[in-house]
Order: sequence, then C-alpha cells, then structure tokens
Amino acid sequence: MKGQQSRTKILEVLDEAYPQDLSIGEVAKRAKVSRSTASMWLRVLVAERKIEVSRKVGNAIFYRLRKS
Repeated sequence: MKGQQSRTKILEVLDEAYPQDLSIGEVAKRAKVSRSTASMWLRVLVAERKIEVSRKVGNAIFYRLRKS
C-alpha cells in the first residue's frame, strides 16, 4: 500500500470507529500499515484538521475523526 492509499485507509478506519477513538497501534493494525506509516499519516491528518487528538494516556495518543 502506498502513499494516498494508506491515507485513505486510515481515514476509513477512523470513520468506521467513530465516535470511538483509536491509538496509533490500533489504527496501524486495522489499516494494515506499519506503526511508523500510521503515525506519519495521523500527524498529517491532524495538521489538515481531518482528525483530532482526542486524548493521551501515558505515552499513547488516541485519534478520532473530526465531524462538523
């Protein structure tokens, strides 16, 4: 899976999980991408305001789709 496909799959995973939030590891597992790929795309999607950081638990960061 390359670039935009990974981004699209991550958005789909977060959309399916909404309103639940997911950790980087859970997003990576469900999207079938590496943790580093998931982490990179999650940062990009936060910057694009498509998703948001919903909470932090210890070192784990949880993300959720932004719905208007």
